Amino acid sequence: MRIPNFNTTEGSRLYRSTVGRQIAPRVAELLLDHIQRQLGEVAQSQCDILELGCGPGTLTIPLAQAFPFSRITATDPSEAMIELAREAAGARGLQNLTFAAVEAGKLGWAPSSFDVVVCNLAFPFFRRPYQTLRQVFKVVKPGGSVHFSVPGEHTWEEFLVIAAGVLGSAWSVAKPFLQKIQQAQQLPGALLHAGFRDLSEEHFRIPFSFPGSFEVLAFFAELFRLLDYAPHASRDILADAIDRQYPQGFQMHYEALVLAARRPALPPRHAALSARRPRAPESR
Repeated sequence: MRIPNFNTTEGSRLYRSTVGRQIAPRVAELLLDHIQRQLGEVAQSQCDILELGCGPGTLTIPLAQAFPFSRITATDPSEAMIELAREAAGARGLQNLTFAAVEAGKLGWAPSSFDVVVCNLAFPFFRRPYQTLRQVFKVVKPGGSVHFSVPGEHTWEEFLVIAAGVLGSAWSVAKPFLQKIQQAQQLPGALLHAGFRDLSEEHFRIPFSFPGSFEVLAFFAELFRLLDYAPHASRDILADAIDRQYPQGFQMHYEALVLAARRPALPPRHAALSARRPRAPESR
């Protein structure tokens, strides 16, 4: 199994028609609701928001609509993804958005440039998660907040239990997929290690229902080509096991974790000194 390269033009289109259509919007809706609850009346004031890994604009567009008075900078390492997001913003006439094709670990903005940082499902794809969050910490203003969504460790658990039991050693084909789930579990530790505090976490179970095994296997084949390298005989055995255990249809869940944390505010004396110091011009 090999996770597609979503940074290419072909990969960005694949993402938009698979993960970007079936999973990311549902998680983005939960994340946006969380952000609105956390920030409250900030939605009616002007603030600077940075989005990491914006993809084709799944969270970007509703975020810009929900925070019309804020300045939102959406970033992604893929020029192809940025172009899709820019097209979506232009089609809706949004004026409070700017875009930058940069990696999350190579942020070029001055320290303390943003009030809020948001990220929908991109953290498992950060190449250096701990180093990246130290970069994020620097660009967040003291007292500012970060809001992430990641897949939980129980994502697709109902299917994974059956697959591991049926496929045995052949289930090693899913290792790259499982590694992304494992990296997602590093987020709380990486946030605290970077210096963020007041960590909070919400769990959501998003149901996915299928009439039978054919639809289940097609779902994973389309998303991540999960079983491309498994022997055909093993796939047939897996399909039989699903239909035998769930003759009335199969339901599994995507577990979404929404985490928030805050950069500690400056002590009063340091805050007064910072207020007198002019802000450095942005690098872009």
